[in-house]
Amino acid sequence: VDNTVSAVVGTKAVLRCPNISVSSLILVVWHIRPKNGSHCLLAHRADTKTDRTNCTKRITWESYPAHDPTLQIHPVRLADEGNYICEIATSDGNLDQVSALIVLVPPVVTLTHESNEVVVCQASAGKPAGEISWAQGSGHSTENKTHHTNGTVTILSRLSLINSTNAYVTCLVTHPALNQTIELSPGEYHVFLTGISFMVIPCASVLLSI
Repeated sequence: VDNTVSAVVGTKAVLRCPNISVSSLILVVWHIRPKNGSHCLLAHRADTKTDRTNCTKRITWESYPAHDPTLQIHPVRLADEGNYICEIATSDGNLDQVSALIVLVPPVVTLTHESNEVVVCQASAGKPAGEISWAQGSGHSTENKTHHTNGTVTILSRLSLINSTNAYVTCLVTHPALNQTIELSPGEYHVFLTGISFMVIPCASVLLSI
């Protein structure tokens, strides 16, 4: 692999060939080899003949291949993850470049009140797994992960409020597909701490902070 390209599921992935002078281009061939699923081939010859074998319509040239042989996938899916090989024949010689496509999946984040003494923050079906932390310094938290067959991961963190003085809790979730930290606070519920009932004010919205 010569380089790695990351794309968020549902967006456009762009994969490039080695830099060449387009005036010397004779033939360009993309070999698409996803980890799961059938391989496909996309080729263009200088006499303007283009060939497509087994490639979905989501996989195509970003522009006219005689001017720019860059490949695009739109929208990118998790099944597109794999190796993409660009082979170029020019009047000056042959070149090839292997790009590994990694597809990122943002997790679905929830914060719920499991019991009077436990709050649960969950980042579901992310790729890679999301990272969970708590804004409150007090309280004991535990985590577990569930790995799914499609390569995504669900991470769950429980915060125990036993002996805690915090009635209002905030879950922080970070993930490369989000490019930000999600701050979630639960809706209205009662937390009983040392026999005293505290009511948490409902959160009007999810706060996103870059």
